[in-house]
Amino acid sequence: MVGPGAEGDTLSRWLVGDGRAAIDAIAGEALDVIGVIDRSLTVRYVNWTHPGLTRDSVVGNSVLELVPQGYREIARETYTRVLRTGAGARFETMYADGESLLIWDVRVGPIRLEGEVIGLIAITSNVTEQRRDQADRDRFFSLSLDMLIVVGPDGHFRRVNPAFAEGLGFDVAALIGVPFMDLVHPDDLARTLEAFETTLRGARIDDFENRYRVKDGQYRVLSWRGTVDPVTSDIYAVARDITAHRALEAQLRQAQKMEAVGQLAGGVAHDFNNLLLAILANAEMAKQDAPPGSETADCLSEIEKAGSRASNLTNQLLAFSRGQPFRPVAIDLNELIGGLMKMLKRLLPENITIELIPGHDLASVNADPTHLEQVIVNLCVNARDAMDRGGRLTIETDNVSIDDRYCEAHPWAKPGRFVRLRVTDTGVGMTADVRERAFEPFYTTKGAHRGTGLGLSTVYGIVQQHAGMVHLQSALGEGTTFEMFLLAHDRVATEVDHKVEPTPSQGRETILLAEDEESVRKADVRILKHAGYRTIAASDGLEAIRLLREHKEPIHLVLLDVVMPELGGPETWEQMRGFAQDLRVLFTSGYVDDHSIAHLPPDAEVIRKPYRAEELLSRIRRKLDEEPFQGGKEIHAAGLASAKKR
Repeated sequence: MVGPGAEGDTLSRWLVGDGRAAIDAIAGEALDVIGVIDRSLTVRYVNWTHPGLTRDSVVGNSVLELVPQGYREIARETYTRVLRTGAGARFETMYADGESLLIWDVRVGPIRLEGEVIGLIAITSNVTEQRRDQADRDRFFSLSLDMLIVVGPDGHFRRVNPAFAEGLGFDVAALIGVPFMDLVHPDDLARTLEAFETTLRGARIDDFENRYRVKDGQYRVLSWRGTVDPVTSDIYAVARDITAHRALEAQLRQAQKMEAVGQLAGGVAHDFNNLLLAILANAEMAKQDAPPGSETADCLSEIEKAGSRASNLTNQLLAFSRGQPFRPVAIDLNELIGGLMKMLKRLLPENITIELIPGHDLASVNADPTHLEQVIVNLCVNARDAMDRGGRLTIETDNVSIDDRYCEAHPWAKPGRFVRLRVTDTGVGMTADVRERAFEPFYTTKGAHRGTGLGLSTVYGIVQQHAGMVHLQSALGEGTTFEMFLLAHDRVATEVDHKVEPTPSQGRETILLAEDEESVRKADVRILKHAGYRTIAASDGLEAIRLLREHKEPIHLVLLDVVMPELGGPETWEQMRGFAQDLRVLFTSGYVDDHSIAHLPPDAEVIRKPYRAEELLSRIRRKLDEEPFQGGKEIHAAGLASAKKR
């Protein structure tokens, strides 16, 4: 196993003597391949060889012949460098073992005799599995959609994967060596440092959340899991970007809060509208008997004015809670806004300019024109109050199409074709806290006596009622933009007409009234009797059905409150029409919830409380005059016969 050669004489003597004993002791049972190489790079000794070679075929030949062609240059350079410098070195090479490739790690060191490098010792290890495992880890590290990092015990990034770097907008190289705390939100620094120190002590962290700065200066919410290597004290951590998830949760909480407040607002509006109706109706009736110009007449006029203002507030509450009657038609939003421009200009002071930028070929929307007018007016009034020193108000419309990709980046959005209304002002803008609460009812930043805090909540409620979306963009000192998205409609828009033809309000017919609120019931009876109608009053739906069955004379119309205990207006009417087919009905309501709307007849007419006497009488007269009433006693008799069968 020791080959000849003049250059190897010294090495040969060493191998025959003490060196051979030493190397046999080391290499005899070693798992690695250990070889001795002379200065001419000839193999002089090997303990064993990998399959396909024998010790006799290796010893005496150049070590470079054992290296695949593609690796020979690096092998030659490594061996000669160790001979020249006397400093150990290593390289990796590959060998074919049948159809498999084996990866070998070759560590080369000098053999010295009396201070002179007389040869080399090469220890070769099969590292195929280790390298494959490492390659697998590297590939998973690079391909993972999760954000992976390795942080040293000094708190600096040692390694980051592309998902982490790209998620924050950086290049991988730009983050290596950077303290990981440099990217943490200032408000999260203390918690993050505590979690880092806890992990260094050996505890694993799970579902730890903090905010990380993106390259553009914004922050993303990350959820972390991490553990420490007990040997190196490096921390291995994986994070997921849950910014959109947290935004959706916040949106859901806000929606639930607004829904709860909306239900409360609707309930308050219902009760308040009943009280207002009684106040306004009685004030109106008393005013008719008061001497014109008297102090009593003036006081009653003030009561009516205050009641009307209170009625406007409840209307806004109902719009927020989606309790207003909803009568959608196909509308051209450009036409609707154009018709409002003259009034909007009167609302704004001279130091505010208003500009309308109508969208081209705007699609129609299926909406209630009165509600949309209220939205536009409220947004313009809100903009006016934000521009105390003047500015510009811009109203824009356009067609937009929202896809799933946009929705992923904007959790508030939903896909579809929409008509967008954008109202932008150059006012003072909003802080983040104000933006978050902007749509809450009764929340206002205008100070005492300058606002009710219902304007934007009304906008929110109306847009929700139209199955649309409203989005707010604002920053302090940078103005505000409200975007309202309404579903695009293919129907041709119809003209919006608010004209009401005058209708005679007197009559002599018989009206059955069902109203559970006593003060409202009494007020309605006074109004109807004063107009000449014969009136029968019931305190609920069940009593109204009984009175209809028992009454000997024909009843021409029933006036039913939508919301009543035990049996509401729609359910009462459903039973009545079974034994009085041609009976007319008019519903009244201070608040109509989803349940009540679902049970109203498709062609139902609803008069909203608090109504004025003139409005109630006009609607009743129109209803009675829709077509000649036929049946009288005969209809009533048929009703009694039907009732007996039931």
